[in-house]
Amino acid sequence: MNKLLIISCFNVALVLFFFSCGGSANNDLEKEKLELERQKLELEKQKLNTNKNKSNEQLNDVTDDSQNQSSVKSEYKFILGKWKGELRDKKFSIIIDNIDGTSVSGYNVTGSNKRPVKGKIYNTNDTEGADIGRLLGQYSPERAYKVILSEPGDDKWDGVFTIFFEYYNNEDGKGYHGSGSWKSNNGKLRGDLMVSKQ
Repeated sequence: MNKLLIISCFNVALVLFFFSCGGSANNDLEKEKLELERQKLELEKQKLNTNKNKSNEQLNDVTDDSQNQSSVKSEYKFILGKWKGELRDKKFSIIIDNIDGTSVSGYNVTGSNKRPVKGKIYNTNDTEGADIGRLLGQYSPERAYKVILSEPGDDKWDGVFTIFFEYYNNEDGKGYHGSGSWKSNNGKLRGDLMVSKQ
């Protein structure tokens, strides 16, 4: 009888041991599943945040451009954009990207050389630097602004532009015109320039 009782207790202990092992294995498996689900959710959250940040950056870019345009004084807006002409017998373009108060920035392309420019804008009614057509009264500018723009100075041929941008009326209608000069910082080169709005 004692032997039977011992065998029965042993069997019960064995059954309990297997159940507890099985329960522990099930718990571990459930914990692993939950951890995998948590990691998956975390990855999805990171993806959403990345996409949200990209969307915000794109929105900020658009907003910055519109803010740049809207913060420019209305009388200066015609100066913004691309102006093309010649400088020292080379094709020349000057692009005015931004006018903030009286600060002006953009870049110029002379031949194949592209350089950033920064400077100031001034109201002007004088004829300094004005072209022959204006001096002879062939057209009368409604607005004229003198803009002085400097290249960075880290190239030996960098210099300073003095350009008169004009918004005018003539018998053909309204138009835009720019004329002025460029002088290298080292004083060895200079040239006159004429540009029109593109």
